[in-house]
Order: sequence, then structure tokens, then C-alpha cells
Amino acid sequence: MQILSYKLNAYIPFDKDSIEKFLFVCEDAINNITSDEKTVFKLKSATHELLINSLEHGYGKNAGEVCFSMSKKGNIIQLEVSDEGKGFGASILDLEEQNLNQDSLRGRGWGLLIIKKLCDNIQITPNTPRGTKVIVSITN
Repeated sequence: MQILSYKLNAYIPFDKDSIEKFLFVCEDAINNITSDEKTVFKLKSATHELLINSLEHGYGKNAGEVCFSMSKKGNIIQLEVSDEGKGFGASILDLEEQNLNQDSLRGRGWGLLIIKKLCDNIQITPNTPRGTKVIVSITN
């Protein structure tokens, strides 16, 4: 059996055990959607960075609801992480226009730089009714 789509909504307290439990469930789904080691690494790394960004920046290091979903169509895997936190203006952060590199970052933006390097495509949009939605695509 191979999973073709998966969705998980969870209320996650900002503590190590809760974060690890959520990541464990996500990693299990990732392992069932692909067996390619490089793709698994990319998906797990992106999931970790996006979850931490949601909890730290969206919810101010407090508990909050996070939605993890993933789908596979052909050789493309799409991963989405969304929250209902404070959000930010996606137009401010245009990853295609902005030259994100380790020399230009000053303590923030490392997670997005990592994701940009790992994934084939990244889209950051407002989540409805509030928060942020990040969708990444990876070729398997």
C-alpha cells in the first residue's frame, strides 16, 4: 500500500514532547508516501522547519492549531503546513525576488532559506480566515 494523500489537524502545545509527537506522526506518513531517501529527508526537514515557524512566529511560542497535509501526484509530492496564528504579509517575503542567502540573514529567516534550498517550489500565502499557509513541492 502507498498513501497518496494525508491530512492531520492538531492542537500543539509549545513543548518538546508535543512537537516530537506531531513530527513522529508526520514522519510516519512521509515514510508511507515515498521510500526515496533524499525525498524523505527533504520532506521531514521541511515539515520540521515549518512546524517550528508556525509555533514560534505564528503563535508566539504558545500552543496553536497546525494543519499538515501531503499529496502525491505522479512524481510530485506537495506538502502543506498551515496555522491560524498572527500571519504575515506574504508580499513582504517574495522568495523568488529576494536573494536569501546565509550572508544576508540576521538571525531570522534561516528556516525559510533551508526550505527554499531543499524544495523545488515554495508558496507562502495567507490562510483563511487567518494565519499562514506554506506549500512546498518536491520531485520524487
